[in-house]
Amino acid sequence: MAITKKPVAVSPTLAAVDRFIEAAPDGSKVPAGPESGIQITLRMSTEQLSRITAIAKRQGIPRASYIKRAVFMQLEADEQT
Repeated sequence: MAITKKPVAVSPTLAAVDRFIEAAPDGSKVPAGPESGIQITLRMSTEQLSRITAIAKRQGIPRASYIKRAVFMQLEADEQT
């Protein structure tokens, strides 16, 4: 067995990182800038999440879309009072 040298680690350039992200299936769908919104984290029980997932699936929409719609529907109702 031949003795080989340890490969030298090369730091990727910013352009290479951008190309890597853009090559991902959803890489170009990630919006940038303040107009794209702010990502938040919600904590809920497994039972609640299962219920949300089941209803969203039955309606044929992503779970995140169901949650957003529910929040904005409640906002509309609360602002009317």
